[in-house]
Amino acid sequence: MVASRAVPLLDVVRDGVLESQHGGHVVVCDTDGTVVAQLGDAELPTYVRSAAKPFQALATLDLLAEAGVALDTNGLAIACASHDGTATHQIEAARLLAEAGLDETALQCPPALPTDVPTMLAQREPQPLAHNCSGKHASFLLAHSATGGDPADYLRQHTPLQRRVYERLAEASSATPTGPGIDGCGAPAWVLSLRGLATGFARLAAGQTPELRRIRSTMTARPALIGGDDAFDTQMMRASNRVVAKRGAEAVLAAGLEGETALGIAVKIADGGKRADGPVLAAVLEGLGALVPAPVRHPVVLGGGRPHGALEVRPEVLTLLR
Repeated sequence: MVASRAVPLLDVVRDGVLESQHGGHVVVCDTDGTVVAQLGDAELPTYVRSAAKPFQALATLDLLAEAGVALDTNGLAIACASHDGTATHQIEAARLLAEAGLDETALQCPPALPTDVPTMLAQREPQPLAHNCSGKHASFLLAHSATGGDPADYLRQHTPLQRRVYERLAEASSATPTGPGIDGCGAPAWVLSLRGLATGFARLAAGQTPELRRIRSTMTARPALIGGDDAFDTQMMRASNRVVAKRGAEAVLAAGLEGETALGIAVKIADGGKRADGPVLAAVLEGLGALVPAPVRHPVVLGGGRPHGALEVRPEVLTLLR
């Protein structure tokens, strides 16, 4: 169903010959939820996966505020992160657990190896703290425990924490999330339309509420904590302080762009090919006047360790906003 309504977005060209092609969907919305531009299906039901983390963090902030517990900038950043598992990432997640009086054994995300290669080579054994969602889980545990919840129950759908996640996601997107399924990390995974996701990121970019403004400022101030040096979202936020971006699994990538009229962009690559979502989003942001990182916007195809082609964003994307 995702593929049947997809449109071509990116060509993989090797030595002048089309080798592969990725299709998908692109939606641009304003803060009212009006679709400004689209390719594919704006109403496509999509597991937004970790692109929802800024809005999941709203629920964490809510419950901590009600309990009189503060969350500092690094703590909020790691709560929003899909990180590479560096020592810094793991330390920040562990620090949130310690604030809750807990340790790594309380995490219900699966053990994983860091995707950061030097850390992986040093660590060797999979651990929950190295999972890219450990910061979100640690922040969930902190908020859940601060309001009297049993740490063993923090992922249960009907806890105050997870109900608040649903409410905040619905509020930010002006949509009704469906599901949930279960995310790769074990947390509830909600389905939104791409229009809903883009609307949420437009509102995040606009900083429509004090909480959204704080999350936006935190993500753009700590881009390395949100992902890692090679992550598309980290690279885009480093390139422009007008951009707030978050990736999700299966080639979901969303961004908000600050400006006189804040806009949100949601990209879904139909085949889940994660090499494609970054160049497509970068092309849309560039068309909107944002600075974008050249390695994301113009990735090369290698042959024998040398450039022999490129990942080329389709003309339809380049003319989307003209």
